[in-house]
Amino acid sequence: MPEKSALAFEPVTFADYDRIFPYTAAYGEGSCQHSPVSMISLAEKYGDSVCIQGGFLYTLRSRLCDEAYRVYLAPLGSSGIAQAYRRILEDAAAHGKRAKFITLTEKQAGLVKDAFPDRFAFQEERDLAEYQYRADRMAAFPGGELRKRRQEVHTFWNQYGQRASVERIRPEDFESCLQYERKWLRENLETHDADTLMRDARMIDFQIAHFDTLRLSGVILRIDGAVCGFCYGTPLGDTYDVIVEKADRGIPHCYKVLRQESTKQCAAGCRYVNMEEDLGLPGLRALKMAYKPDRLLRKLIVTERK
Repeated sequence: MPEKSALAFEPVTFADYDRIFPYTAAYGEGSCQHSPVSMISLAEKYGDSVCIQGGFLYTLRSRLCDEAYRVYLAPLGSSGIAQAYRRILEDAAAHGKRAKFITLTEKQAGLVKDAFPDRFAFQEERDLAEYQYRADRMAAFPGGELRKRRQEVHTFWNQYGQRASVERIRPEDFESCLQYERKWLRENLETHDADTLMRDARMIDFQIAHFDTLRLSGVILRIDGAVCGFCYGTPLGDTYDVIVEKADRGIPHCYKVLRQESTKQCAAGCRYVNMEEDLGLPGLRALKMAYKPDRLLRKLIVTERK
């Protein structure tokens, strides 16, 4: 049995959304890791449990814990951050383990290094860096740097004109999105990691089934009435997190149209758009860099030493 100094973690549920969001929005730096949507809908992958104590949100990634480590996200709160990390160290020790922090931002890792010199090992995970862009740039693709993106969007509309439409996803579109996702999955299973695609498909099924409860918003692309793609996301404070993008790569530039239109229609009031990680995929990294990120949110794995 854990000692009394352990934090009282409970699995995240829909009812926790309003308790979690003020912390993630204010202190999560727009990271997709710090999202109630992620915590609720990725239970299969992470098993997130939370504890709110002393003005801090603590998150345990229970499915990533092993015999040696208890795995946490950064504690989120305002004052007393060193004490918050100390509470996590106490929690890990109460379970006979060391603490491990998954994907701390550079800012968060710096706080740990300052508060606990020589107690932790730090390893940057470039594959997990998140790409954040100013929303006004993603909505218009202005200037010379993004001229090519702007021209490609114009090419799409010149080709398809009134045959194409991009509209906000409504409840009557949910089944169309799911049908398109199944079609996309069939067409991509042989060329992608099947286990990852199937897990993503289950996540999409869950998120669309609870679209409004999870505070999601997105757009659906049709050409001649047929669905050719959709994307959706959620606000994280001043950042709009794009969670899912699915489109027909056989139709030139439809992904760019989705990115621009989802920003225009769904990211109102947000300063940045987060296109999340590239997971070390060379083509995806080149693509995300081609949009000229305004902020690259670098991530580190931070592990308590023996």
